[in-house]
Amino acid sequence: MRTLLNTQLLFPFQDTPKPGELIEVADGVYWLRMPLPFSLAHINLWLLKDKDNWAIIDTGIKSDETKQLWQSIFQQHLHDKPVSRIILTHLHPDHMGLAQWLTEYWKADLWMTQTEWLYSQLNTAMKHTQLPENLARHFTLLGVDPDIASNMKNMFSMYSIMMDPPPAQYQRVSAGDTLDINGKKWTVMIGRGHSPEHACYYCEELKIIIGGDQLLPRITPSISVYPEEPNGNPLGLFLNSLTQFYALPEDCLVLPSHELPYRNVHQRLDQLKQHHEERCDVILNACTEPLTAIDIMRVMFKHRKLSPIDEIMALGEAVAHINLLLVREVLSRTISENGLYYFKSLVTAELPDADFSSFQFH
Repeated sequence: MRTLLNTQLLFPFQDTPKPGELIEVADGVYWLRMPLPFSLAHINLWLLKDKDNWAIIDTGIKSDETKQLWQSIFQQHLHDKPVSRIILTHLHPDHMGLAQWLTEYWKADLWMTQTEWLYSQLNTAMKHTQLPENLARHFTLLGVDPDIASNMKNMFSMYSIMMDPPPAQYQRVSAGDTLDINGKKWTVMIGRGHSPEHACYYCEELKIIIGGDQLLPRITPSISVYPEEPNGNPLGLFLNSLTQFYALPEDCLVLPSHELPYRNVHQRLDQLKQHHEERCDVILNACTEPLTAIDIMRVMFKHRKLSPIDEIMALGEAVAHINLLLVREVLSRTISENGLYYFKSLVTAELPDADFSSFQFH
């Protein structure tokens, strides 16, 4: 079995910021953390000097605790200079949850990609559509008990609790754009799969990339298939979008949204690709006889004790790998008389079963 090792990654910062405190990781670039109510209990956020102003990159979730920590940072660390820009990597609640509050607090502009902004608006609007019925049908086809599937909307509603409604205006950033922050150019690089148009921000002068969830050092970003696009191939998009990051210098400092900043990004890209290929091989080995998607999920995560919400996220991950294998034409899909999808391998994988116990959902 091939395993993912981080011995070749270099972690220059061993201490993490305490609540309400900052650590300077490069000239004018400050690291802070906000709490999350998950097993992954933090998110890394970034505060950048911008001449006579400040720029914030990502926001944390909507909560009184997060707001209080931000206000403490404003009072202690901004030196009477205002925040002029809220810049986002992507739309998930830990990254965008307080975007409206921060933009209103500072009368600041919101900067993000168009697709992420549009999806954030769509997620708000979909509360008033046939989303519950779509959820139930999607998860029933995958093998989830129909009674559980019919209540799936309650699990997904937790996201709206952690987010303000998205701001009504924004400034678009796109692949290849450069942002002038404190007289330095930050180039936008777009990741796919974890979210629709995830922005990373690379500063060649500082040799730093703010990698969001695209370039995490130990855990892998959640790559899931969602009910609104049941035949989507987000994992294929994610793997393809990794290729561009090999152009970064090997000693580039990666500032991820979770865990510690690190160097040796090429090694990490290799690890991420290897990890997902191993998971694909696990599926091919398991599907010598037809299995449902939920059967496959339980094989993939048999070393993990999963909560009900973790099981749903794990199922989305399993289907992302299944759909990639369907695109590669090495897995078949049929629908049974009882209305369930069954999947069967068309090839034999070379690798034995792998342990994904270190995988975390976020």
